[in-house]
Amino acid sequence: MVESDILGISNPGRSKDLISPSEALKRDPSFFEKRPKDENWTLRVKHSDGRIEEIVGADWEAVSRFGAVRSAVVTNPDGTPNFDRPRYDEAPSVNTVAWGKDSKTGEIRVAMISQARPHADNAFDKQSSESMVFEQIPMGFLDRVIGKDQLEGFESTSEGAKRETREETGAIVIKDISHPEYPEHYPSPTFVGTSPNVVFLEVDLEKIDKLKIDRKEQIFNAEYIPLSQLIRDIKDGKTERGYARMCISNSAILIFLSNLKQYQNADRNQKIIKVEGETHKEFKKEDPEGYLQYMLRRSRINRPEAYEENKVKAETFREKSKL
Repeated sequence: MVESDILGISNPGRSKDLISPSEALKRDPSFFEKRPKDENWTLRVKHSDGRIEEIVGADWEAVSRFGAVRSAVVTNPDGTPNFDRPRYDEAPSVNTVAWGKDSKTGEIRVAMISQARPHADNAFDKQSSESMVFEQIPMGFLDRVIGKDQLEGFESTSEGAKRETREETGAIVIKDISHPEYPEHYPSPTFVGTSPNVVFLEVDLEKIDKLKIDRKEQIFNAEYIPLSQLIRDIKDGKTERGYARMCISNSAILIFLSNLKQYQNADRNQKIIKVEGETHKEFKKEDPEGYLQYMLRRSRINRPEAYEENKVKAETFREKSKL
């Protein structure tokens, strides 16, 4: 990892159009002074003695294991500072669309949980002081793990998706896991720099445990509901499961819907795969290099977290086969 990839108090982002306030002052010493006072972002710190300190134009950050907020300045095309707006980054996380097919009707059902979000102000009921409860998909931060080289890292998005789904929806059996071609999911790129990954997880609807309420996370309910009901909930906005207005959840649902046909045709696809199995054998025999490239492309789409490992395996295969 090169130094420019490491974010910090004076390095808010990787884009060439984003710089720190201190760098903005180097390029234009009067940048903050000449702007209208109400256009500058001001850092206010209240000390224990009640004294409030106001800071403009300094590099600052607020950090935790869950993410960071950092001062940042957006530049003009010529590199001069244009305006300042803090950037928020979340720790690695995953957004999971967990679904299953009803064994009797063939209907697809999607897991929706009811979770309190105290940070949200209730625009539906401006007089309410209760935490808003949202109807949303399972999502959460990836757990920290010890990697192969004994350095601390994070679990894969696939493992995180399976863990979150089991914890939040009671799913016991995971039947399949897949990823959209571009799994990155940007919640609000106007100020959020990071992108959790979207993962699709098929579960066995016949083997769902009753959710154990986690008071720490304030998850009150989990239910696998029909797609038609889910779409009605999003249309209505306010439901018995909560407010269906969490954008990052609804966006992930839209990505899932755009891939829906392949899941609705899963049985037909399974038959095709069996036929393709014989075709693959001939393909691999007649054009091994072409077959290798084809499988790598599929790996990149279906298992992006294993792509680099599969590239190494492909190179080993080339060497052994003398391609």
